[in-house]
Amino acid sequence: MKRILIYLILVVTLYSCSKADINQQDDNVPEEALLLYTGEHTIQEAELFSLINNHRLTINLNKLTFDSTSYFYAQEHTEYMITKGHTSHAKFGERSQKISKQTGAKNVSENVAKDYDTIEIAFNAWLESNNHRKNIEGDYTHSAISVKENEEGDLYFTQLFFR
Repeated sequence: MKRILIYLILVVTLYSCSKADINQQDDNVPEEALLLYTGEHTIQEAELFSLINNHRLTINLNKLTFDSTSYFYAQEHTEYMITKGHTSHAKFGERSQKISKQTGAKNVSENVAKDYDTIEIAFNAWLESNNHRKNIEGDYTHSAISVKENEEGDLYFTQLFFR
């Protein structure tokens, strides 16, 4: 029975992809970036995503849809920032191009942060910054957020947006 269920899930997954999605894949993108969302994001990431969507709804903007491709690249960039010990937008152009090739995105932007003790504090700091707020309130349809701790317990954040 379990084997049949796994087979059905695979069949539905394989046939639910549109041709446009398949044709937009880049052979140089890691296989992990092609995987469908698996529900493995953290509670902090889900809560911050919800805070941002609730904010967007209060100002009559669309909710952002979670995207697994941008989640992969947000995770990758957050790990990079942790290894460097500071926030940066290093290689944003490359991330943006990979996301565009994978998803057909026309516009990609990014928010990063660190040194905030909670997701609420990070969210409020982003709203107080004109550039970060512009991204949160921008004309985007999809997003993903990575929140990770370094060894000292400091939180690092990357959010990618696209349409």
